[in-house]
Amino acid sequence: MKYHLYLDETGDHGLSFIDPKFPIFLLCGVLISDIEFSIFHTRAKTIKTNFWNTSDIIFHSRDIRKCSKEFKILLDLELKSRFHKELNLLIKESIFSIIPSGIHKQNHIEKYGLICSDPYELCLSNIIDNTVRIINGIANKPNQLKIIIEKRGKKEDSQLATHLNKIMANGTNKISKSLIQKFEIDYSFKSKKENNNGLQLADLIAYPIAKYALNNKRENLAFEIIEEKIHQSLSKILLK
Repeated sequence: MKYHLYLDETGDHGLSFIDPKFPIFLLCGVLISDIEFSIFHTRAKTIKTNFWNTSDIIFHSRDIRKCSKEFKILLDLELKSRFHKELNLLIKESIFSIIPSGIHKQNHIEKYGLICSDPYELCLSNIIDNTVRIINGIANKPNQLKIIIEKRGKKEDSQLATHLNKIMANGTNKISKSLIQKFEIDYSFKSKKENNNGLQLADLIAYPIAKYALNNKRENLAFEIIEEKIHQSLSKILLK
């Protein structure tokens, strides 16, 4: 079977600056089968068309929260309520696994220093570890895995491609070379402008998880919708 792993981030992965209000970096992976993604994609396009009369709208978590850009229509509270109800239902009813991985940047620096490994690469390795374990537990035969990552910049994408190639060739600290090479893995980088509904799903999910990781005592209705889809223990969302 073919699986898609969509990856999007929230927070800045750089360690030179730490926002005291948002001191974490979180990478969110959404693992979904080819069949289930086709269903999700069709339903997402329907919601966009119902509210904007076009499927060219790009769901972006921040713009939705701020009711900015195309989402200014959500300043109409009745319309906003209907939109969130349909979007939440889509996410709740769709079948996929959420594999998040993040770091608290200040804690990370205090433990490892500024010469520590790149946070994005650390989180990506952890997500791939869990992804391979999940798929391997579903079926014994080799499976295809397509990794789709949001573009960040030529330099950053090139560095990440090098890291991915090393993982596919050698495995990770937790996943052996022989196990990871059972999978047909390829990857691509896509821009938000390409209107990829899988990346938009990862974007919508990343912020509520980061918000939970920062303070799990605060009300977080969006997190409650996705909590049961999170693959690992909630205490392990942030790497130690």
